[in-house]
Amino acid sequence: MNKEFNIDIPMHLRGITLGQYQQWLKIVDKYDEENGDENYLKVKMLQIFCNLPIEDTYKIPLHNFDNIVDHIGKLFKADTPLVHRWFMESADGTEKVDLGLIPDLHKMSFGEYIDLDKYINDWDNMDKAMAVLFRPVVFQLKDAYNISEYEGTAKLAPLMKDMPLDIVLGAINFFLRLTNKLVSLTLDSTHQMATESLQQASKLTLEENGDGINHFILSLKKMQVESMKPLS
Repeated sequence: MNKEFNIDIPMHLRGITLGQYQQWLKIVDKYDEENGDENYLKVKMLQIFCNLPIEDTYKIPLHNFDNIVDHIGKLFKADTPLVHRWFMESADGTEKVDLGLIPDLHKMSFGEYIDLDKYINDWDNMDKAMAVLFRPVVFQLKDAYNISEYEGTAKLAPLMKDMPLDIVLGAINFFLRLTNKLVSLTLDSTHQMATESLQQASKLTLEENGDGINHFILSLKKMQVESMKPLS
């Protein structure tokens, strides 16, 4: 008798966490396109994004297995608009925080910018980058709000691993566009150095376009390199 089990399939990028995506990128980074096993990559995709024990992935009917893999691959082509404010609940349900994006990024402090520029270049530290950009809301008046003072990333970074991926990507793209626009207004060498640093970060995620799951899998490393390019 076949064992019955439920599969928690994410319907949108909102159903994928930053922590899961960080795990996935580690798998992708080690994948050998020429000699790697595509089936292994598919199994890891379901294991990570569907919270499925690896032994259960082998019990899924083939037709369903391929459909799920194809569905998850297509999620990464979705638009990711900027989200200014949202309620964050940790995976274990012990924390629920009203988080808001820095209200005016043009008024970011030097300390905030230095940390953000350092962490946003590395997906392993993206939870820390999000802990700079998003902090607890401490005051609200209609649509305006203030967030808590910046005190480093140690407290919020662990919570940010449960952050929905669409909000993460929306914030990254917005920050890259904003920085690119600021740099275009000046020839200041400091801004030029910031642009080079942020352009390096633009090589670290998946591109928005693809030709289906086969292209998605076979071109994973290429997609990491070519995506997240700042818009002019």
